[in-house]
Amino acid sequence: MRHWSWGSQWLGAVALVVGTMTVGCGSETASTDTTSDVSQAVEATSDSSDAVEVSSLLHGLDKLRPQAVEGFHCDASPDITTVEVCGKSLPATVHLEWTDCAAPARPEGPGGGGGGGGGGGGGGRPPPDGDGAPPQDGAPPRVGGQSLDGGGDAGRPGGRGPKGPSSGTVDIVNAYEAAEDCTGAVTQSQTVTFEVSSTNSDGEISTVKGLTMSTAELVDGAPPRRKSTTADVTRTRTDASGAVVKSVHLAGELSVAFSSDTPPVRTIDGAYTETQLDGSEGTVTLAAIVRPSRDVCPWPTGGTLTRTTADGESHVLTFGPECGDGTLDGAEVSLPDRCERGGGRH
Repeated sequence: MRHWSWGSQWLGAVALVVGTMTVGCGSETASTDTTSDVSQAVEATSDSSDAVEVSSLLHGLDKLRPQAVEGFHCDASPDITTVEVCGKSLPATVHLEWTDCAAPARPEGPGGGGGGGGGGGGGGRPPPDGDGAPPQDGAPPRVGGQSLDGGGDAGRPGGRGPKGPSSGTVDIVNAYEAAEDCTGAVTQSQTVTFEVSSTNSDGEISTVKGLTMSTAELVDGAPPRRKSTTADVTRTRTDASGAVVKSVHLAGELSVAFSSDTPPVRTIDGAYTETQLDGSEGTVTLAAIVRPSRDVCPWPTGGTLTRTTADGESHVLTFGPECGDGTLDGAEVSLPDRCERGGGRH
């Protein structure tokens, strides 16, 4: 398979929100920096675990919305196998793999939202044998290295984004159970393993690696209305020499509600146990985190993430109401253009 970006690298977008408190791009307190690490781990876990549902793949290969989530957006030729369940073709396995996928510019439109269009410009190199033209919205995915419409390889647009390039793998395995007469809902059991790394301009590498296991009920091949997930994920930061700078391990359970939109909007609730590199423990609570499609807004537009440390201190990150807005411990946070263009520490 060939792997290049369709112009998107979104993981860690919430970390950018946290890192741009009122003091600007370059300064972070210890609590802000740790909340940033936790936020990025949560983001990577959610996007990898929910990739099939958010990309609308359950509606069929021809309905795939690759711009809705990073893995599909960055891998122009995903490996997808399907299985027939009650007369419907559903994804059985998905393998996503990419390298040097560049970050996009902020979506255009009111509040930073880009609508349901092509997902914003990225900062990647053109494909080695292509003409560099961006794919059109709805361009077909590739299954087993073959374009669904028999067409050639899609290019990716140019531009500059806030973070260095990402590389990653996501492996999704689905199993389904249905009644013999196919009445009622189909039960989906899903296992997702993932590892995604990004490198900033200082040579620091952030890696998020984990495992999620989920169950959901499907009706008419559509995304589930609700999905229950257990997650175990670690985010590690290493400096340019390879030394570990920070590490945080999260383990917990999530409940994800999907809207009927295509692609769906997620509302995420859950709780994690947080363990830092020094062994100190805390908790992370997600309350009604609203996640639209990434091409609409690369950040949550509602809800709160609350960290409570071992000494009882709490830090609350609140999202919205506009795309890219929020507060951390009551102080307003935003994404200044200079941060989006790579001018700050990420």
